Amino acid sequence: MPGPAVDHRIEDPFAFARSAGRHEGRIPIATLARVQDRLAGNNGSVSFVVRGDCDEHERPLLELEIVGSLCLQCGRCLGEFEFPLALRTRVLLAQPGGALGGDEDPDAPEWIEAGRDLDVQDLIEDEIVLSLPLSVRHAQGKCSDEAAGSKRIGAADSPFTKLADLLKTGRRKSQ
Repeated sequence: MPGPAVDHRIEDPFAFARSAGRHEGRIPIATLARVQDRLAGNNGSVSFVVRGDCDEHERPLLELEIVGSLCLQCGRCLGEFEFPLALRTRVLLAQPGGALGGDEDPDAPEWIEAGRDLDVQDLIEDEIVLSLPLSVRHAQGKCSDEAAGSKRIGAADSPFTKLADLLKTGRRKSQ
């Protein structure tokens, strides 16, 4: 039976950052709704640490560390693919409606709008979603049924081979 839900919220994230606050915890992978369609299994959890700080311009920021492992689905064999998470990032905090300048600078730090309180789980999930690769595959020769698949589908069975045969037959008839 799962334990009680933990509310990972930071009240007044600006004060948290200026006072160098620290918040840490674990989030069950099953509660990360936006990654569920990419997963082959949702057991386990990810650990995180959020630290408050200020940058060189005295702007409040959060430093995030996320560690864990996701069980993704290989795009080639549809089997399980273990994807390790070891993320470290910094995000500046901006007041709602108060965008930070420097959007045209590719080296400018990321920023988020933060209100009275900040849902840490949403922030952690955002970073995980951004870290996922577009295409996940095992290394060549490591797929679970790749060997069986290559035995089932030979060169003679390929639809491209059949197409080539049809094209050759069509050329002979037209000559």
